[in-house]
Amino acid sequence: MKRMLHWESIHELNAFRLLDCNPDVTHFNEQPCQVVYVIDGVERVHYPDILVTTVEREELWEVKLQSKALEPEVLERTALLSRALPRWGYVYRMMFAEELARQPRLNNANLLLRFGAREVGDGESEEIRRVVQQRGRLIWSKACRGDYGSKGCEILCGLVLRGILAIDMNSPVTPNTHFLARREL
Repeated sequence: MKRMLHWESIHELNAFRLLDCNPDVTHFNEQPCQVVYVIDGVERVHYPDILVTTVEREELWEVKLQSKALEPEVLERTALLSRALPRWGYVYRMMFAEELARQPRLNNANLLLRFGAREVGDGESEEIRRVVQQRGRLIWSKACRGDYGSKGCEILCGLVLRGILAIDMNSPVTPNTHFLARREL
């Protein structure tokens, strides 16, 4: 998001890292609003953890350990907000902390964020486009070896973060990891 974000738990930080690596996410905010709702005649206030804006919709996320998410009060609130918020243009999601911490996806996100922060220049993109056209894929070990330029690792990771290249986020990044075109370079 190119700014400091306030997170209240490591689980929210994990969510931010995964969101930052998802090229379909255009924006996200922490503690974006207050939702006032009524259950059993009692007015209550809820502050969702994250507002996620994608190319298709806006989602309000609540991040909780699965054991906490299954507590009766939380289940009741989740069911109510999941039904009520779409009329206001929002999808309400309960995100389990355990899923957000799942490996190797989180390690891959951290690697992409570590290497891919800088802007990729037009010349660098063009060089990668030519390699993809010739070979159909790029290989992590070749990027590390310098086959795609002295900043090959940074370029590949940057292009994944921008949605131009893709990797299998559910497999560990190894020397043989393939980077494929997600869309036209």
